[in-house]
Amino acid sequence: MPDIRAIMTLFSATPTPTPTPTPTPTAWTGLPRAGSPAFTEGAGSDSTSFTVTLAPHAAGDTLLALICSDGTPTLTCTGWTQIGAGNAIGSTAKGHLFRRDTVAASNAESNPVFSSTASEQFMAAAYSIPGDALLNVESGWINNVNGTADPPSLTPSGGAQDYLWIAMAAFDNGAVTVSAGPAGYSGFAYDNNGQALGCAIATAYKSSTATTSENPGAFTNTSEQWAAATIGVWP
Repeated sequence: MPDIRAIMTLFSATPTPTPTPTPTPTAWTGLPRAGSPAFTEGAGSDSTSFTVTLAPHAAGDTLLALICSDGTPTLTCTGWTQIGAGNAIGSTAKGHLFRRDTVAASNAESNPVFSSTASEQFMAAAYSIPGDALLNVESGWINNVNGTADPPSLTPSGGAQDYLWIAMAAFDNGAVTVSAGPAGYSGFAYDNNGQALGCAIATAYKSSTATTSENPGAFTNTSEQWAAATIGVWP
């Protein structure tokens, strides 16, 4: 006769749960994710806080916020670290580079809210970069009174690497026109808030393999005071 107790034990045993698979972060590509940069225009009036709209992203992405302020306040945001900043000559505008302290945990991270030490107007360009590059984001800055915005040469501490280079320019005029990025760069984009007392921001990017430094060349813009940056990102 079959062992009834053994049969009952077999069918009453608690099944082993199937583990939920962990999403595999996307690999480093040396390029921003599609939809970068995502621009945020300020309200066209002064404020001491500013919400940046993130670019489309996925779990494991490195998130950057490039911000222009009219004036030279200090910006802070919980969970984000400033990597670099530069003032336009005369302290009329300022460019800020922030990196989120952790990679994206999902494709629906909350938009960060930045606090300012002074009431100013703001613009932002947000980038999402596939892969974990949290410790590998560096920038160099330069400024000038007028003329074309020309980001400086940058030699990151990473040595020979496969880099994503981002050129950025921040302008002290919300009506400035920028018609082109540095030669050889892709993804040129710019935005302004249309206010003479506002600000504008322009960016473009390129990837390179086994390089150690980069000098982007100039944007094409109407004459205005500016601060410009070269940003290097590597895996």
